Amino acid sequence: MQVSTICNRDIVTIDAQCSLMEAARMMRDHHVGMLVVTCTDAGGEQVCGIVTDRDLVVDALARTPLELDVEVGDLAHVDLTLIAENASLGQAVVAMQDSGVRRLLVTDGEHRLSGIVSLDDVIEACAEQVGGLAAIIRNGMDRELAMHTPKADPGKAPSLPGAPEIRQEHWTRVVV
Repeated sequence: MQVSTICNRDIVTIDAQCSLMEAARMMRDHHVGMLVVTCTDAGGEQVCGIVTDRDLVVDALARTPLELDVEVGDLAHVDLTLIAENASLGQAVVAMQDSGVRRLLVTDGEHRLSGIVSLDDVIEACAEQVGGLAAIIRNGMDRELAMHTPKADPGKAPSLPGAPEIRQEHWTRVVV
């Protein structure tokens, strides 16, 4: 599975000169934990960093004395971890591990920002795949049981050579 199939294309941006209060409001209003910080230069609007909800709490609100006049750009992470949208989930996991981050900026074939993939997105995709694998095993077990279960006469339990005779109501199917 490629990153492009699970990444979030709704990118919320904030100008580097905005206040931390505005960043917090934007995160709340858009229900996101990260904003892409942008700067405008002669070439137009450019991505210049990211800021997370954790940055606001740990790096800004925990400062003594509290500095609410700090601009988002002063708090933004500028060492960005990028991944191509045609990369695999495995490559996304490795990039997150190597960089120690939980979110990656996704780029298109022309190296433009096209989405964000989070650890939650990767876990959800992997859980769906594991659920599909479990269904394969369960279906195989059901098919095998249906093919190999002896047809018993009504009122007579199946018997094994040398096994004591038991009645049908003692037979149960156990699924693990």
